[in-house]
Amino acid sequence: MDYNKKKHAVFLLTYHIVFVTKYRKPVISDEIGDFLKNHAEYLVCRFGGEVLSAETDRDHIHLLVSLPPDIAPVTMVTTLKTHLSRQVHENEAFMQYVRKYQFGKCPFWSESYFIATTGTTSMEKVKAYIESQRTEEHKRKYVKSGKYKKH
Repeated sequence: MDYNKKKHAVFLLTYHIVFVTKYRKPVISDEIGDFLKNHAEYLVCRFGGEVLSAETDRDHIHLLVSLPPDIAPVTMVTTLKTHLSRQVHENEAFMQYVRKYQFGKCPFWSESYFIATTGTTSMEKVKAYIESQRTEEHKRKYVKSGKYKKH
């Protein structure tokens, strides 16, 4: 990776960010996932950053982003979660799909998130992991264990 430059700074700050849907419901269709990735890229660019890799699965999104040093990672996270959720809720076609799994005015994202700097592993490994999210071998198994069955 090349270093980024601003007027008075040279930097390379990359973050691996993951958001999960509320209650880990599988509400992200391929169409919604493509929209989320494209809109996330638009938002990150507005902050002067760059999306290096992005992929979704049915209940989460992974983003690998490069941000300038004057943008706090938490600012980017809250902006992404708020705007992506709002855009999904405003699209009636998306909401018809989401309503199959979430009811009422349920938030799209869980309140929690994951973020890590990527300095401890190679960029290629992080990108390969993110890009493997929609592959068949990576699909999450939704198997009910029976642990909480009503008697």
